[in-house]
Amino acid sequence: MISYEVYKVIHLLCILLTVAGLAVGYYSTQPKHIKIISGITSLLILVSGMGLLARLGVSHGEGFPGWVMVKMMIWLIIAVAGPVLAKRLSSSLKPKAFWGLILLFFIAIYFAVNKSF
Repeated sequence: MISYEVYKVIHLLCILLTVAGLAVGYYSTQPKHIKIISGITSLLILVSGMGLLARLGVSHGEGFPGWVMVKMMIWLIIAVAGPVLAKRLSSSLKPKAFWGLILLFFIAIYFAVNKSF
């Protein structure tokens, strides 16, 4: 059985790698292997987050707390819209979109730390 601490390290490492992959996508030409790594780490964010929830005692039969739903929506936006915007936006709009995604990461961090609802 994997401990809470191991899930947390995996979760944080994958978040860091996803942000780094998005930064490469928004600020340089993105090699294909960076796209692959970003996709894998994005999936691992979800998997490790579910493991963290299990260790916190959130069961499968119950609904998720509100803060978890907010984090999952943010994860979905970043995982889907992040790479799409990196590819389709003009070079003048890419920095604004990237910093918007970073703001979403900070909002998710706020809800993870405070578990406000």
